[in-house]
This record gives sequence, C-alpha cells and structure tokens, in this order.
Amino acid sequence: MGGRFIVVGIGNVGLRVLWDLSSHGHEVVGLDSSYDSVEKARSMGLEAEVGDASAVQKLAKKLGGVDAILTALPGAIGYKIVENLVSQGYNVVDVSFFPEDPWPLMQSARRNKVTVVVDAGIAPGLSNFLIGAGVRRTGARRAKIFVGGVSSEPVGPLGLSATWSTEDLLDEYLRPARYIDGGSVKSVLPLDYTPGQIEIPGVGVMEYFPTDGLRTLLKTYSSMEFMAEYTLRWPGHLQTMRALADIGFLDTRRVSVEGCPITPKSCLASLLRYRFRGVKDLVVLMVELEHGDGLLRYRTVVEADENWSAMAKATGSFQAVVAELLYRGLLDTGLVVPEEIGADRKLAEILGDRLAARGIQILED
Repeated sequence: MGGRFIVVGIGNVGLRVLWDLSSHGHEVVGLDSSYDSVEKARSMGLEAEVGDASAVQKLAKKLGGVDAILTALPGAIGYKIVENLVSQGYNVVDVSFFPEDPWPLMQSARRNKVTVVVDAGIAPGLSNFLIGAGVRRTGARRAKIFVGGVSSEPVGPLGLSATWSTEDLLDEYLRPARYIDGGSVKSVLPLDYTPGQIEIPGVGVMEYFPTDGLRTLLKTYSSMEFMAEYTLRWPGHLQTMRALADIGFLDTRRVSVEGCPITPKSCLASLLRYRFRGVKDLVVLMVELEHGDGLLRYRTVVEADENWSAMAKATGSFQAVVAELLYRGLLDTGLVVPEEIGADRKLAEILGDRLAARGIQILED
C-alpha cells in the first residue's frame, strides 16, 4: 500500500510530482487555485481540486489523513505556507526557492513532531545531496556546483525556456551570490562577474557565473575551504542580461505605462514567460569535489520529452523520491536538508536507485 499525499501548486513541477507519485502507486491529490491547472491534471486522469493552501485541512480529512504535503509554489509565498502547514502538524516536502532562513522551522517541526524537508528540487536539492554524498566519500574540502535550465539549443540572445517561475529566475541576477572561501561566507553580484566557460560532456561549451544557490550548505558545510554555485547558460547570455539591467528592465520601482503602474522587472518576467513558453529545455547539473586523491565529478543531463519539460522531470523526480523516503519513515523529525540525505550512505543509495528508476542517471567521472 502506498502513501497519501497532497501536492499544493500544480504548475509545471507540481503536475509532474502529482503524476509521479500517482504512477508509483500512491494516493495523491493536487490542489491549485487555478481552474486551468486543475482541469489539465484531471485531463491526465489525476485527482485535483481547486483551492489554495488553506484548503489542505479539509482535503486531508476527506482523504482520511495524509503522510505529507508537497509544496511547489513561487518563492515569494513559499515560506509562510510551509511554516503554517508545519504548525498544523503536517509533514512537508518543499521545493519553493523562498528567501527566508529555513532553520527556524526546525523548532516548530520538532515541537509538532513532524518532518519538513526544504529545497527538495534540482538545485538547491539534488546538488546539495551530491555535495553531502561526495564529502562523505572523499572528505573533499573544495566543491563547485554547475547547474542550468536552458533551451535545448541556443535560441536567441538568452537561450532560455519558461519551464519554471520567470520571476524567481530574474531574482537570481539580483541577489548577491554567497559562497564559502577559507571557511568564511563572501558574496559577489552575478551581473558584476566575468563569466567563465566550461565544457559539459554531451552538451558543449557553456558559460557560468555565480548565483546564490548554496542555501543550507552555507551552514552545514561552513568549514569548507571553498564552495560555490555557478549557473550555466549558453555563451553570451550574461552580456545580454547586463544590457537589460542597464536599460532598467530589472528595476523593481514602479513606473507608469499608459496610466498603469508596473515594475519593469515584472514586465520582463511576463515577456520571458510569453516568449519562451513551449521552448524545449535542457537541465544540466555537474558537481565537482576536490580531494586529496584528485577530483570526484557527478553529472546528469535531463532532456525534455513529448510529455514533460526537463525542468519538471528533474525537479519533480527528486521531490517525489524524497517524499517516498519520508513516507517510509526514513527521515528524522525536524528540519531535514538534502545534503544530510547524501551524507547517509544507506539513504543515498536508496535515493540514487529511485532516481535512476525514474530516468535520472547520476554519472561519475
């Protein structure tokens, strides 16, 4: 018998999670405020209802209880919803890239005797997991994460695909990118960085620049000599983003357009969402760990198929597998972060096998 889950937010990623858990024998219902999203799920034979996070309690009673709530929401609202669900006594597996510090959730989760897993996506998420696994295996003191969701082929000046929140995407360029250097946390602005280039096996040459994706790793591996996350894009991307920023398209102060107040950043996010919707995408993740005997490199490349974007497959698969670990009682009460799963040999093997069964192959060099 499988578990019982509710997926809150059934956009590109949430819909994949809903399908994944359902196809693996679990009882799962999607919840979204968008009627169109709910109808899309139902057209696929999946259970879904119209409603927001406030409807979770009613839906949970209807199901006779749930093993976990999976949240796939924009970062701007993710933390408050996760915090509220934990306070109500629900186990939560979250993929939202919220700006708040997740560590205060530890006390609430322990007090309510539940488990909350944050950053259970691709990066942060699988990237953190691989850091934990790699450090456990090698004792590495230096690590680099290279990750990107791009168009499958270089398209136009940006080479993007709108398979996840374009608002969250633009935030990557505005947040100072924190990294660890000599055991201290430092930061650099992504748009001020001179991009490097790297050859990705099977993909080609890509450019990279630092972004603020280390998240919980800044605390759990704070003593590392060096650790940074770099976003991958097709060559020339950052130069175009700098030009857009110079024009003012990343500004957050409202301007009047034909009498309608709007922020340039939200306008650009809407344009990107419209322009790159439906563009076939590609997700690339490579984690390098330097140790005394050399270099351990993990990598995976996820491609879109006729049913799912690469981003939905990569992110949704990891979140679904973590939810299965939680359902099986393999995760501790309190706040759990993905690198802790990687640091546990048994859990890492289970998670790796379940990802492989879903077509997410982690290769080693």
